[in-house]
Amino acid sequence: MRVDRGVGWRGAAVALVTVWTALAWAPAAHADPEDHELVYCLSPAQAQPLRDAAIALGADKAKVADLPAWRRGDAEAFEKACQALYEAQKQPPQDVLDKALPFLTGLFGALAAYVATAWQARVTAGRADRDALVAAATEFRAAALEYASTYVVNRDSARFDKAHTALLTRLRRVVAEHPSWPSAEAAKNTIVSGPLSPEALGGLSGGPGRREEEAVEELHSALDRVAAALATPGRWHRSLRRKNTG
Repeated sequence: MRVDRGVGWRGAAVALVTVWTALAWAPAAHADPEDHELVYCLSPAQAQPLRDAAIALGADKAKVADLPAWRRGDAEAFEKACQALYEAQKQPPQDVLDKALPFLTGLFGALAAYVATAWQARVTAGRADRDALVAAATEFRAAALEYASTYVVNRDSARFDKAHTALLTRLRRVVAEHPSWPSAEAAKNTIVSGPLSPEALGGLSGGPGRREEEAVEELHSALDRVAAALATPGRWHRSLRRKNTG
């Protein structure tokens, strides 16, 4: 008798689907707990938590009083309670932020320390510049008045020239580092080409006049403001952004 191949293939397909469906819907066998789960559950510290887990899952309280006997008598219930207990105590996985938090904390801490150190170094350097400018300005004031007050025939420019060079060096540095301070530029011009320049004071024959005396006081006042600003970096220093000498 000839067998219809089409019918045979259809029958095989139906049988395959039937078997697959049965396997898919069949209750899965309870997996045995792993060794690390057993070690955890059988530790003395977990005896009572294991009983509580078993009771919560429907086990009889009297039966779980003796854990070894209960395990031998109902292995499936034991395995179920053990796995549930083990999963409950596991720490949830850390997200990206939790993992990165220690690194970010260290990074921001290092950055804050660097900024604080750099800022302190800047303040320290500013105070040193202030002290140097104050010393140069004080010496220039005394030397300029002495130089202008001395008769021409007895005039010695050594002290004045030295004081002038020292103050000019300091002012050039300030102007280069703080171009937004026109007051510093004006103070420099006062001793380079203004009433307190070597040429202007050297041309006096009757001592300093009112113009020179006022120029000395204005210069000294302006340099006091510049010196104070050098010791306080980071501020706006509005008064230095206007020309006060010249």
